[in-house]
Amino acid sequence: MESIAVLVIEKGRARVVRFRVELAGEADWSLSSHTTKEALKSLRPDLISVVENEDRAHWLAEELRRQGRAETVILLHPETGSATPGQTHINLASPLDPSKPRQLVIQLAKALLEAQAREPANPLTGFPGAGVLREEVERRISAGETFAFLYLDLDNFKAYNDHYGFAKGDEAIKLLAEQVKSIIEQLGEKGDIYVHIGGDDFGILTTPVRAEKIANALLRKFDAFARTLYEEPERSRGYIVTKDRRGNEAQFPIMTLSIAGTGNQYRKISGYLHLSEIAAEIKAYAKSVTGSTFVQDRRQDPAPDDTAKGKSKKA
Repeated sequence: MESIAVLVIEKGRARVVRFRVELAGEADWSLSSHTTKEALKSLRPDLISVVENEDRAHWLAEELRRQGRAETVILLHPETGSATPGQTHINLASPLDPSKPRQLVIQLAKALLEAQAREPANPLTGFPGAGVLREEVERRISAGETFAFLYLDLDNFKAYNDHYGFAKGDEAIKLLAEQVKSIIEQLGEKGDIYVHIGGDDFGILTTPVRAEKIANALLRKFDAFARTLYEEPERSRGYIVTKDRRGNEAQFPIMTLSIAGTGNQYRKISGYLHLSEIAAEIKAYAKSVTGSTFVQDRRQDPAPDDTAKGKSKKA
């Protein structure tokens, strides 16, 4: 997702829920109590903050934008689930209940993805969004077509964004977007699509025979240009020093690119949600490997007749 802060207004409370939205709205979350002032010190774009009143929420929204910590700030009233005038509006199926953090996160994740799907093109890159990807995956599955999906994500992007600011972060995202477009034009075929899922996440839908060539070409091209995004002396020493999620100073290497590959060549994919679950799992593994990496999921579904045959022989 793009850098979004969601401020839920609730009298008398200030809580922070951390989450990250993946392709289908999976959410990793943790909950802790903070005052608004304390929360502001650790706020990142992937946070929901529950604040104590509307005036405080407006102040916090302005601080987030001023400090470059969120491109979009959404203010929500738990009683109605409606957006404050002048803010981004998302439709919620039912009123928010901040006392149930897991439900709140999942509900907001789905709403944000639906809002993203209504936008035909990402304003930063001009690429179509996750909604287009979902429709095309479902179409290919229904048509019985074999396809490959590449899920791209920048490593250490958040640290880069925090250190240099959103303008430079946008440059990194646009560089990757240009490389994706260029590589698909060179190595792809008619029918291949590329989408900007949000933030530094991109997706490519292609054929199995081309997937590995496209992925490896992207890794080489990104690595060749990644250092140009940094200033001296960071470029020379190969890392930047900035604060981690706990607020402690840490070293973060030059950005690299992780690519997860999956599809229905080796296993049955039941739908977009199934594909997204596998892609998120493979991407997590790819990101655990140092350096730019392409990891292809080659696991196969067990043959359905094997167990039955074994039982019939024993019988």
